[in-house]
This record gives sequence, C-alpha cells and structure tokens, in this order.
Amino acid sequence: MRTTLARVMGMVAVLAVFPGWACAQSSEALALAGRLFDRAGLAVQLQSLPAQFEQGLSQNPSKLPDEMMAALAEAGKKSFAVATLRQEIVPILAQTLPAADIKQVLAWLDGQVGRRMTLAEESAAGSMTAENMQAYFESEKKKPASPERVKLIADLIEATKAVEIGATFIEAMALGVAVGMDATEPVEKRIGIANLRSRLRVVLPPAKLRASVGAAVPAMEGFTYRQISDADLAAYVEFNDSALGQRYNQAVTKALTESLTRASMRIGEILKTTPAKEKV
Repeated sequence: MRTTLARVMGMVAVLAVFPGWACAQSSEALALAGRLFDRAGLAVQLQSLPAQFEQGLSQNPSKLPDEMMAALAEAGKKSFAVATLRQEIVPILAQTLPAADIKQVLAWLDGQVGRRMTLAEESAAGSMTAENMQAYFESEKKKPASPERVKLIADLIEATKAVEIGATFIEAMALGVAVGMDATEPVEKRIGIANLRSRLRVVLPPAKLRASVGAAVPAMEGFTYRQISDADLAAYVEFNDSALGQRYNQAVTKALTESLTRASMRIGEILKTTPAKEKV
C-alpha cells in the first residue's frame, strides 16, 4: 500500500512540475485520431446517414402533420451530421487505439494499396444506387467472380466486421426514428429509450438482422471493390486480419456503435429545443 501511495504521489509531483504533459499527450492522440478519421474515408461513408434517416422516417406508418415530419427530419439531419459524428468518433478512437497503432495504420493507409482501397470505398459510398447495383449483378451473371475472389471478399467481410457495422447502422436509424416518434407524444404517453430498444429487438431481432445483412454484404463488397485487383484485395485482407488490423477494426466498430447510438438518442433532445410552432 505504501509503495502504491508513493507512486501516486510521485505521479502527482511530476504532473505538478509538467502541467501541460497530459494535455499534450491528449492533443497528440486527438490529432492522430482526426487524421485517421479523414484518411480512412469515414466522412464520405457517413455522409448519407441524414438522408437515410429521412427515408426511414417517411416509411414509418404513423401519420404526423407535415410540420412535425419536417422537424423530425431536421433533427435527424443535425444529429447524424458528419461533423457531429466526427466530434464523437475521434475521441473514442484516440482513447481506444494507442498512438503507435494509429501511426502504423496511417502509414498503411497512406501507402499505394491503402489509398486505392480508400478511394474505392469512398467512390462506392456515392455510387451504390439501385441502378448501379443492378448493372453490377448483370455483369456478374455474365462473368462470375472466381472462387479465389469470392473467398477474398468473404475474408475481408469477416476481418473488417462489415456485418456488425452494417447491422449497427440499421439499428441506429431505426432507434433514431423511434426516439423521434416517441418524442412527439405527450409526456405521459412516451415509453422511453429502454422500452423502445426492447420493442425494436422484437421488430428487428439482432440475430435475424445480422443474417439478413450477412446475405447482402458480399454483393455490396463485391461492388465496392469491383475495380480492385486480387493482389490489392489480398493485401487488404492481410492487413485487416493482422493483429494491428484487428485492433483497428475493433476500435472503429466501437466508435461507430457508440456514436451512432448517441446520435439516435439525441433526436429526442433536439426536438425538445425545437420551437413549439415547428412541432405542431
């Protein structure tokens, strides 16, 4: 106990002499995590979330006045904005990944293969329309991917936790819509986050949702990397399957899950600050 106390007091003394040391460490970690957010292309991949939220809202069977629907859509736009999500994702990455890991990941992403993969992912984020996917399916019928290519895609899906991330996006959108709809009810009729989550697990059973996402992801990944060579794809799989790659993917999954969950819950908070005339 005396040894532990002595160490604690020693640390206090050091911090007293160098008060900026801890802040400098934190600033460096945040700067690195910010670079990682940008280099990984997360901004481009997240930019469609406000539109997806609005689409989910429009498909909800509940009938609300146009003004209320507009207020909900605006709340979703604010809550799922890339800038807002970035403010939450970057600190989580900084807390989860050691600076040394982030530097190694950045070095890989800044390499030729890393840049080609990020460009492919950013391009797919803006071009994965129903029409383009249909054209891709038709091309696959004429010239199916080789078994080796199919395995590379499957290995990449597993290594990058693509199914879990995809399911998390869907759950976040559904929860956000549910929270927004609940917030439109009189206070005494609101059921709250915990009950909303329970109801969503019934409507979207986690296992079934992940099975559905798992069935759709191979085609989506095939489309994303359709112009990437087998050699580059193999190198990408090797990186993501490495110990460093696994730590990186776990950190990204954690950051996305936490930030998207907060974004969903924030819908109700934003609506509380909306002027009454916009909610009626």
